[in-house]
Amino acid sequence: MPHIPISQLTAFGARIFEAAGAPPEIARQVSASLVKADTYGVYSHGIGLLASYVVSIQRGVIQPAAQPVSVKESAVTALLDGQRGFGQTTAIRAIRVAGEKAHANGFGIVCAVNTNHVGRIGEYTEMAAEAGLIGIVVVNASRIVAPHGGLARQLGTNPIAFSVPVPGGRPLLVDFATSVVAANKLRVARNKGAKIPYGWVLDSEGAPSDDPNAFFNGGTLLTFGGHKGYGLSVMIEILAGLLSGSGSAIFDEFRGGNGVFMLALAPHFFRPSEAFLADVRRLIDALRATPPRDGVESVLVPGDPEAPAEARQMRDGIDVDAVTWQTVIDAGRTVGVEYAASY
Repeated sequence: MPHIPISQLTAFGARIFEAAGAPPEIARQVSASLVKADTYGVYSHGIGLLASYVVSIQRGVIQPAAQPVSVKESAVTALLDGQRGFGQTTAIRAIRVAGEKAHANGFGIVCAVNTNHVGRIGEYTEMAAEAGLIGIVVVNASRIVAPHGGLARQLGTNPIAFSVPVPGGRPLLVDFATSVVAANKLRVARNKGAKIPYGWVLDSEGAPSDDPNAFFNGGTLLTFGGHKGYGLSVMIEILAGLLSGSGSAIFDEFRGGNGVFMLALAPHFFRPSEAFLADVRRLIDALRATPPRDGVESVLVPGDPEAPAEARQMRDGIDVDAVTWQTVIDAGRTVGVEYAASY
């Protein structure tokens, strides 16, 4: 399995996107976003997506030079049109606008429409937390998930992310799909030739399967927690899809990508920031100090699992499985870019 230094992988990805038509700043921005996901060990949203992004550019789905524009705006809200550009470009702008409004008025809510895949949404809540804010992001997506009790694909994976600043540490980070797993984790398992746990997918006949190919051959993902994940997914469909104007995945006119809803909150509009952050620190410390059950090394808080993966890959480079790496190499060749360790 190749281990590619982060700087080299980011530069290679940026070269490919630039050759595919993205301006240098956008190319670097998108490549860095994908590699950051890999750094956290979230390979489902990492450089493995590069080839599909290049294909989307070549098919005219992604307009690589497009920048988001404001459609409607108030002191505390905004609606952005992503102009069918890279989702990351729109999402980064959206969380910055939400943050500016939160700092000025206590909160900011930004929706985005005409937006392609935005990548790992925890990236944007972390941006809010790094600015001293509470960040919440939800997005809807193309339908690949069955509603609770159903067989047909009707909903997206519809993830939710939440971040809070933590004094003296990395932000608290909650980031998960409302399906049992993100669909791209099935791609990762397929590329590795690995089985998946029963309860993730149903095959095309509606039977549980441990084969990731069952999903790609007409099967469907399930929601986590049965009806609970389903209910949360429907809420996200409404906030991110219907409120933004992107529409529901169920609608024939849905154009794919992500409908986006972002909320930033400024704690100091509710109580002194120092007191709030001190209480966050106390909560985190108390949770970590909880005696662990048998077989559990220690109690973690959301965001802790990413830390060791980040430290390891910052040191050793990104773990890229051979199949994924070949897709990146091949995507580069379609636009005339070859990998070189000198990047």
